[in-house]
Amino acid sequence: MAKEISLHYELNKNNFLVTHESQLAYLLIDAKPLDDQLSSKASLNLCLVMDRSASMKGLKIDNVKRAIGNIIDRMNENDFLSLVVFNEEADVLVPSQPIIDKELLKNLVNQLIPKNGTAISTGMRKGLTELQKNLADDRINRMIMLTDGQTYGDEENCYQLASEAAEEGILITALGVGDEWYEEVLDTIAEKSYGKSDYIATPDEIIPIFEEEMTNLENVIAQSARIILRFSSDVTLRKICRVIPNISELEFVPISENDISINIGEIDQKHGQSLLAEIIIMPRQKGKFRISQAELVYDVPGKNLFQQKVRKDIVVEFSDDESSCKKINPRVMNMVERVSAYDLQTRAMEQAASGDISGATQKLKAAATRLLNLNEQELAETALTEAQNLAKVGSMSSSGTKKLRYETRKLTRRLVP
Repeated sequence: MAKEISLHYELNKNNFLVTHESQLAYLLIDAKPLDDQLSSKASLNLCLVMDRSASMKGLKIDNVKRAIGNIIDRMNENDFLSLVVFNEEADVLVPSQPIIDKELLKNLVNQLIPKNGTAISTGMRKGLTELQKNLADDRINRMIMLTDGQTYGDEENCYQLASEAAEEGILITALGVGDEWYEEVLDTIAEKSYGKSDYIATPDEIIPIFEEEMTNLENVIAQSARIILRFSSDVTLRKICRVIPNISELEFVPISENDISINIGEIDQKHGQSLLAEIIIMPRQKGKFRISQAELVYDVPGKNLFQQKVRKDIVVEFSDDESSCKKINPRVMNMVERVSAYDLQTRAMEQAASGDISGATQKLKAAATRLLNLNEQELAETALTEAQNLAKVGSMSSSGTKKLRYETRKLTRRLVP
């Protein structure tokens, strides 16, 4: 039996009322480390793929160099590092190698000189090649890619490379600096590799974002994780998303009529992972019933443990006591409210892109109200500002769009102890 991670669940209500109608329920599933001190201690196989186009001149490239230097300082002789730089073409500045001479590596990093345009796929291709040199199941294999511009004409190549990375267990962290890059491109790269994307608003944020990413890598305890949900025949899944560490939509693969499999990537020591499912439960008689079973399958690279499994039965109690059925679970409903705020701004952007300015404006105003109720004053003000931009000029600002898109994903982070 797996001993590294446990599964827990909560429903939005302790009891559900016995009725003749179907009922909506929210199911929160937590995958948490069993031991606070548990760490994989796995070595890293890391490739940094950095934009060196002309627009990176100045503080951006300077802080990238400092951030990479800090990463080198945190790695040890068991880790492998490579550095690929790209503009319209890509070069391998540091071939994949163990961390032995840190000062030599830093000197190589300082040779970064920005020039020319941007073609992300050239960097991704060479980065993937470097990672493949020291690819191993007992290592954490990761690409961190950073850009400040729009890639031209090679988006499909980027997506294909991200899919290839996923097949080899390589997650991609895609970072965009400033306001001139396409969110859809970086988001798709991250999604196809089961990684993540993020927004770096100013050059001053580059170093702390890289530090946070390294801390997350050091805290990884499991990778290649997936959750299998086996539902009873009278339960219908309407939607499922990740809520911890960030809000993100999840794709699932049906494996039988009532069973699905969801790739969730890595699980770290600090956050674990939590999923929120929206389900419909058909009428039941009074009593306790198992409506699903959750199974987590994962690898622990630092201990050479693979395909570890842990299961949890999900049980619902139906009661004819109306008062007990009115009691809600505040933690679950808090998650639901934050996901709703995220969904509102997402739908607003989709409507704006399709030309439904009126609908998008109303969605942004509704998102602002929801954010105010969550005490997210700054994000609420951003949503209202962008609603006004839509009403006046028919479009949202690039900075406001990115702030709403990426900061609402982090709404659930406030709930992590």
